[in-house]
Amino acid sequence: MKALYVPAWHYRARAVVQRTWGWSPVEELVMLALDRSPGSIAEVSSALKVPPQVVSATVARLMQFGVVEVRMSPRPVLTTSRIGHDFIRSNKALPERTEDRELNISIIFEPVGHSLLRNRDVKTVPMTRVRPEDHIVEYPRDAEPETEESMLQRVGRFMNGTLRPGEWLRGVKTVSSVLERKYLVIDLEEVRDGVMPIGASPQLVEALQATLRTGVLPVTTVEEPPPSPWVRANFDADHLVVGGDNHVRRFEEIVGAAKADVFVLSTFVATQADEKGGEQRERIFKALEEASRRGVRCHLFFGTSLERSKHAVAMDELKTRLSAVRRTRGYVLVHRDSVGSHAKILAADDGQGSAVVSLGSCNWLSSPFSAVEVSAELQGSDAAPLGLDLLRSIISSVSSASRSAETLQFMASDLRRNRRTLVASSETPDEARTRITVLYAHEHERLLRAAAHEASTRFICCTNKVGSTMVPGLFNPAEVAGRRLDDVRVYYSRQSALVKRRHVAGHRERLLDVVDLIGVRDPQVHAKFLLWDENDIVVSSMNWGSQTGSPDDPLDEVGLYLQGPGVATHLLERFEAEIGSSEGADD
Repeated sequence: MKALYVPAWHYRARAVVQRTWGWSPVEELVMLALDRSPGSIAEVSSALKVPPQVVSATVARLMQFGVVEVRMSPRPVLTTSRIGHDFIRSNKALPERTEDRELNISIIFEPVGHSLLRNRDVKTVPMTRVRPEDHIVEYPRDAEPETEESMLQRVGRFMNGTLRPGEWLRGVKTVSSVLERKYLVIDLEEVRDGVMPIGASPQLVEALQATLRTGVLPVTTVEEPPPSPWVRANFDADHLVVGGDNHVRRFEEIVGAAKADVFVLSTFVATQADEKGGEQRERIFKALEEASRRGVRCHLFFGTSLERSKHAVAMDELKTRLSAVRRTRGYVLVHRDSVGSHAKILAADDGQGSAVVSLGSCNWLSSPFSAVEVSAELQGSDAAPLGLDLLRSIISSVSSASRSAETLQFMASDLRRNRRTLVASSETPDEARTRITVLYAHEHERLLRAAAHEASTRFICCTNKVGSTMVPGLFNPAEVAGRRLDDVRVYYSRQSALVKRRHVAGHRERLLDVVDLIGVRDPQVHAKFLLWDENDIVVSSMNWGSQTGSPDDPLDEVGLYLQGPGVATHLLERFEAEIGSSEGADD
């Protein structure tokens, strides 16, 4: 056995690397001198005892950033601009200077030891060049194939130790990227002599050495999934949006403030002729029209796998309407293919260098906004990247969405670049911030059961529907909590097709004085949330009483688990105010 053929994924793309640097003492001295005493280059040179050439070059750089300008009256002099004047007196740092450069990346990922290798350092061959008699390690059969999304995460790890001082990876241009299957050729004679592929992981080295000892080919392994992403962030009560009217208002505010990009993921899309809730939905469409008129790029997606053609037609109608406002190509990116997720997300830049991401129960492009909805907003450089990454992961399954995914990637990385400075300057101690964790589809049931056992004062769940999974998925955990606690409630509005009112009524009678099963008909509750005690809530797209999540499709449903001071109390107060006296309407 001389050569071993290991399965490999070859990824090629263009990476964007940004170099950032601050200001030199000479630049700060020149700026302070001009603020104190406006004058010419010669006068500044004489006052600071700095060569005129240095002062001239320094002034040119300062003028590029708008902090120094020429004042013509009463005589032409150099002086600080209003921006520079404010910087000095506000005690703020001068704006960082940045410079982008692009570089080619060409890396190999092998699933035996999960190594990331430079393509130029190893030998690979196309799959068609391998013969049946060669010593071939089979591609993993049960694992999901590599995708653009999974390779992007690996690129970030690979680039960490390869950049120059002061540089950081902004993102990867995925529009022109290439991902293909190949075989990595391992020369076992070199391995026997101790020469390993450059960059080989310890697991790959161990597997190759075992093959030399035993003659048994190595096998591919499945990587452990990374833990659910989370951050600590300031989360105010206003970041919870409750009620249909409030969702319309927030949509108008978020889209109205955007200057670059707006993203909308709605499970369903209403046709322009649909009159139900037409007045409220018209406000949504007009907000998108105004954004398009301002030159904001509108990225629109739908998620359902049912009646795809119907929603694709509705998307075409919406695209026609928005395109008529601004006839320049590239500003309306409407996607006819479903992303295959029940998630509902609104995201946009906030027009001030940051972003807002809203996630919850609201179908932005189809809702009549007559039901009670609940969403949670991720704002600022600490929390918004979490939502942007989540949205990018969901839409990356659509082949036409590469430009949208790339935009989300760069937005998130730019915000993260600013996070360290902003968090360091925050007066809020880290332990007082809200912990925000992404909750994938299969993680919902596990957390609900844990909350039912751990809650100490109350346990309340709201689901739009109850269905075939209501007993094991929701009623039984609620009963566990109800045997210990005085306040255990389940709110719902609808039954799925196989469940009748009499079925729910039977469980209501069985759980009397243990769990309050509260049917709310008017207004209907479309919200999906779970809260317990004072400080723990989950805002989600998942109908707790009628759906289950699978680890094979983690993005089918998504939620946000928030642990922060008083968030449960605040959400409950807002929700009870919305449903008013309709509690128990189905009793």
